[in-house]
Amino acid sequence: GFDLEVKGWGGEDVHLYRKYLHSSLMVVRTPVPGLFHLWHEKHCADELTPEQYRMCIQSKAMNEASHSHLGMLVFREEIEAHLRKQAYKTNSEAVG
Repeated sequence: GFDLEVKGWGGEDVHLYRKYLHSSLMVVRTPVPGLFHLWHEKHCADELTPEQYRMCIQSKAMNEASHSHLGMLVFREEIEAHLRKQAYKTNSEAVG
C-alpha cells in the first residue's frame, strides 16, 4: 500500500497515516516513544522539496525537545538581553 513514487522525507508516513484514518481501524497516537516507532535522528537534507523540508523540521521540533526547551531557544536573544540589563543594573548599583 505504499506509494513508491515518494522521494525524500516524510510523505510515505503521512500517506499511510491518512489511509488508516479513512479505514475502519482505530488509530492511536501514543505518547510513549518507541512503542510503534523506533527513534532515530532526523536529518533534513538540502535536496528535499520545501514542503518536505518544512515537515522534517516540524517533526524534529515535535520530537527532539520539550516545548520549554524550544521556547528557550526561540527567545534566546530576548533572555540574553534581559540578563545583560540585569548584570549592568547590578554592576551600576555596586559601583555607585
